[in-house]
Amino acid sequence: MGYLSCNAESTIKVCDPGNWDYYRKKPKKNKPRIRQFRYTDLLTATNGFSSDSFLGKGSHGSVYKAVLDDGKLITAVKKTSKNCNSPADNEIEILSRVDHPRLVNLIGYCSDSLCKNKLIVVEYMPNGSLYDLLHSSSCKPPGWSSRVRFALQVAKAVQALHSGSPPVIHRDIKSSNVLIDQRWNARLGDFGLALIGHVEDVRIKCTPPAGTLGYLDPSYLSPSDVSTKSDVFSYGILLLEIISGRHAIDLKYSPPSVVDWAVPLIKGGDFAAICDGRVGPPVDEEVIRSLAVLAARCVRSAAEKRPGMEEVVECLTVVSKRVHAGPVWSNLRRCVRCVHKPMAINHPVFEGSEEAARSSRCGSRRNSRKVW
Repeated sequence: MGYLSCNAESTIKVCDPGNWDYYRKKPKKNKPRIRQFRYTDLLTATNGFSSDSFLGKGSHGSVYKAVLDDGKLITAVKKTSKNCNSPADNEIEILSRVDHPRLVNLIGYCSDSLCKNKLIVVEYMPNGSLYDLLHSSSCKPPGWSSRVRFALQVAKAVQALHSGSPPVIHRDIKSSNVLIDQRWNARLGDFGLALIGHVEDVRIKCTPPAGTLGYLDPSYLSPSDVSTKSDVFSYGILLLEIISGRHAIDLKYSPPSVVDWAVPLIKGGDFAAICDGRVGPPVDEEVIRSLAVLAARCVRSAAEKRPGMEEVVECLTVVSKRVHAGPVWSNLRRCVRCVHKPMAINHPVFEGSEEAARSSRCGSRRNSRKVW
């Protein structure tokens, strides 16, 4: 009997060739035009870079809210630190080539004679960062549906970077660089440390390692070690942070590293122990098992044993479907336990979802016993 696959086209598209042809032939959206702003306009838009407009610190400077075009355009302006133009140039170069709904995209920049340092103008994210949502004591922690959605959206952003031509290696994936837009969707930002090009390129081979302590790939010791799998490691740390609500490095705990704490528990099959205690485990036990095993695979010591971001996205897509079907799966399991016999389920949605979860690497019980 055939099963639905997470890689298959939907039945609607298969049954309606005309509809599928429309999407296949639909022209791609043109990239937005990158604007060049005058310094005086940005000075006015930020009230002279006042404390009232201050949003926070980035990796290479301060970020301010700016109101432009008579209030029609609200942006964030990155003001780089003194004598620190290289990250700004790098971010402008990369974001002028890449545009994706899961990235904090470039709107423009300023480099006129009145401006001592380049200013970068990017999309404004009104709901702070994922770091704030996970670790702030002043707001309710996100539930599992939101956590899985954020994890999947960031994974799609990283996949888009890695699959670009040329590819982009972010090198600084962390919760404070994941910003939340007005629709409560996650966007990956801050490309000051990013590298664009193939790992064989001379410029990349000459760039020293960089990143944030706690998220940095331990196998990334020299310029020649950099690869997309370095981002996969950082993403794995982020995923453990999303699951547990713990910081990547927290000296209040022993061990302080979230990897050293979580991976032994995952290896032992104690998945509930790494769940954020403020929200408890998800209704569907398979959700936390799949998330935990995936995170452990991403933080493997050997870079070549880590999954690619395409596989990570496929895994999380299956998990996302299970999260939204959580109460249904829970009720079915209770029914099965009550009658003490197998239950035949012929509904294609259930059957396909379960098969996809079982067939996916992230959903294999066999893999749950050995995740390293």
